[in-house]
Amino acid sequence: MALLAVDDVTVRFGGIVALSDLSFEVERGQICGLIGPNGAGKTTLFNCVSRVYQPTSGSIFFDGEDLLSVPAWRTAAKGIARTFQNLALFPTMTVAENVMVGAHAASRQNWLTAALRLRTHREDDQLRSQAWELLTYLGLQDIAFRPCAGLPFGTLKRVEIARALAARPRLLLLDEPASGLTHAEVAELADTLRAIRSDFDLTILLVEHHMQMVMGLSDNVVVLDFGKKIADGTPALVREDPAVVEAYLGSGVA
Repeated sequence: MALLAVDDVTVRFGGIVALSDLSFEVERGQICGLIGPNGAGKTTLFNCVSRVYQPTSGSIFFDGEDLLSVPAWRTAAKGIARTFQNLALFPTMTVAENVMVGAHAASRQNWLTAALRLRTHREDDQLRSQAWELLTYLGLQDIAFRPCAGLPFGTLKRVEIARALAARPRLLLLDEPASGLTHAEVAELADTLRAIRSDFDLTILLVEHHMQMVMGLSDNVVVLDFGKKIADGTPALVREDPAVVEAYLGSGVA
């Protein structure tokens, strides 16, 4: 059984069809690339999986469970985490504090125990320890106590990944993680994603415009154009598909 199954998902905003009868699956342990021109519907699909949007029709199953029947606020607790195309960090908080925020979904606290400060000190210590382990893993320990404001863009991208990992996800949604990175940083990011897929037993759904990275990293690639799927297969098959070449990759990609 696929970890994520998208079945005939359609999303309409008034007269605009952002996604049209979209279906694809992501197998456990895969890195699946989701590509297409700007406006193709990639982030809309991410917002459906992370329960920001409710599809007009269709179904989304996560590990066999109807994800659309799950309250949006429980999505992270189910094992889904994401990063954002535009950074969504807290600039005045430290790097470590931002990563600790990501662990909230894995916390045993609720509104009552948090308000009354019941058993919070021990759990706070655990969250700090987990955050430090992730920061060390991603080479961010030297800036753990610096505020995010003013840090290099590539560094902040890694902080977002650390925060997402703190939620202990099974499915990680990465929305253009290579955007704004240098060529060297892109290569380093690809190595990092391969490592975290293995070390954290993750399945990754990746939206990215950096074609060399997507094709070199993904086990499977889904291509969207104007909200419709036009190709779905291995990178080798997708890059040779005439519809993909015409819609997105261009004749210069071989």
